[in-house]
Amino acid sequence: MKKIFTTVAVFATVFAFAQTSSENYLLKNIGYISIPSNMELQSGNYKKLAEEYQKQQGKKFGFEISDNRIVFQQKGLNSGDSAGFASYARVILETTIGNYGDFEKLSTKLSATQEELRDLSAQLKLQTEQSFSGTGLKLISWYGVQIVNVNGRTALKISYLRQLNENPYVIVSMYQFHNNDRIHQLTMSYRQQDSATWKSVYTTILNSFTITNVR
Repeated sequence: MKKIFTTVAVFATVFAFAQTSSENYLLKNIGYISIPSNMELQSGNYKKLAEEYQKQQGKKFGFEISDNRIVFQQKGLNSGDSAGFASYARVILETTIGNYGDFEKLSTKLSATQEELRDLSAQLKLQTEQSFSGTGLKLISWYGVQIVNVNGRTALKISYLRQLNENPYVIVSMYQFHNNDRIHQLTMSYRQQDSATWKSVYTTILNSFTITNVR
């Protein structure tokens, strides 16, 4: 059975060119994605702080965190604009590199029985709860695991509702795309109370994600 879930990230370089209401990002060795103008590529001091937090969490809880993740966030955080802290939205792209044939080919139509999906869902729910232990994060609702179609490709979707301390609830959806010797994981999250702002935008982002480096 092929590997179907992992979280370790590997580097991908980003270039951008502006459009009227969004920016199209060329993802080196992956493909491209379109991000709306009310989001920005994480950079500068804010990126350094975020990466340091990830490193410390990794050391504390014994899991590996790569410095090299592509993170998009609500606009204004990089500059410290107070308006940027009024909401919460993240789009994170990570790529896990394995060996040839470790994963299904990108062209493969992923499939699983309901029993297999239930078993995988239970396993991932437990892993998620364990990863939250001691972090202030709480799993509020687990929405399970699905096989979905994105741009003609099948992907594994893992989704849930979480909360950090007493902060507003956050909806998280993770999409994993198999590509022979690697998995591309697109994690999209936003505050539940801001669904009217982000839900349709995130659908557009997801549908824009295109993998051109077919392995």
